[in-house]
Amino acid sequence: MKRGVRSQGFTLIEVLIAVTILALVMVTLGQTLGASARAYSNINETHLGFLVASDKLVEMQVYQQWPSTGQSDTEVTRNGRDWWIETIVSEGPYPDTRRVDINVGLLRGDEKEGLAYHLASLIGKPAS
Repeated sequence: MKRGVRSQGFTLIEVLIAVTILALVMVTLGQTLGASARAYSNINETHLGFLVASDKLVEMQVYQQWPSTGQSDTEVTRNGRDWWIETIVSEGPYPDTRRVDINVGLLRGDEKEGLAYHLASLIGKPAS
């Protein structure tokens, strides 16, 4: 055998370093994918909450009834999910207007989850 010639291949330390780097990359990728899935779920919930709140506001506008001030709570099922809706009607900043605040969130059984969407609008008094 010749002296000073290194045999071809990787040493055990080089293989361990490569496996460690690969494991760290895989853990980071898994965490990134998990965060992306949670972000998509939150965006989807916010979008669906917007649709539920918009439906409630349109319902108030279409029936053209002058809403009385106060708070009301309702529950609806939309897009295969149960939602809670809290509607708060107060005097508007202008004559013959009402401010409408609509809060929407998911229901899990009888438990209200956090707020998914908040919508604020003004409604004018219907013409007589």
